[in-house]
Amino acid sequence: MDVAMQTVWHQAYIRALETITSLRNHCDFTFQRDTKNAKEVKILNAVRPTVKKYTPGTPIEKEYISAKDQTLKLDQFYYFNIAIDDVKRAQSVPGAMETTAKEGTLALAEEGDKYVASLVKTAVESEEIANTGDAVDATKENAISLVEDAFAVLYGNNCKTTDTFHAEVHPKFYTQMRQGLTELFTNNVEMAKKGYIGRYGNALVSIENLLPQNEGNTEVYNILRTSKAIAFAEQIDKVEAYRPEDAFEDALKGLYVFGAKITRPKEIVVFKQKIQVTP
Repeated sequence: MDVAMQTVWHQAYIRALETITSLRNHCDFTFQRDTKNAKEVKILNAVRPTVKKYTPGTPIEKEYISAKDQTLKLDQFYYFNIAIDDVKRAQSVPGAMETTAKEGTLALAEEGDKYVASLVKTAVESEEIANTGDAVDATKENAISLVEDAFAVLYGNNCKTTDTFHAEVHPKFYTQMRQGLTELFTNNVEMAKKGYIGRYGNALVSIENLLPQNEGNTEVYNILRTSKAIAFAEQIDKVEAYRPEDAFEDALKGLYVFGAKITRPKEIVVFKQKIQVTP
């Protein structure tokens, strides 16, 4: 009777695990409204005037107002394009197209997080942004002190204690610093939706699996930054359904256009952690 034994397909598709990442969500989206019909946005930075000592009865010197500018380019383009034949759709478990489209949308969003990580990596290696020193093994004894060292750098750069800070850390770093958190968001649904798992001092803590690493993947760059340190803008983020002319099938295509820039390098610092080489 072996020939009569059935194989039954489960009537749903198992979704892939979502990557734990929220790097782009912690950026400054202020300039996004200026990106319509533009390939780049010029960001102006005011220059502080020179303060001079005044001597009564003597002429004063004039200084003309000046400004510096930075360019936020919308130069990152990513897409997906998927299809399913009408016959296969009719003869297979429903939901394949919809589930795959959701996976594609998540994959596009991850490209934004990867790009933010790449900007930080480049800035660290070019010494555009500060780091707290050589990479160390994170332990329960030193994890909090490493975060405090990072805070000291930002406070020394005149970041205010009232600023919103994000501590973006490797999973193994989080397991070492967890006992030092001043507040856990275990049961806070709203904070969990935003990717936060706790707070240390005035920093919102999130676990990140797309943090930048060194070339040999032996070090990971944990990040402490303000919400204004990196500008991010999404110009096109859409998914469209269509029917190809040369086939009997349904298709979906998604496009993601965005840009990012470290606009306030003094408001971001990296603390390096040793990690095992990924095979």
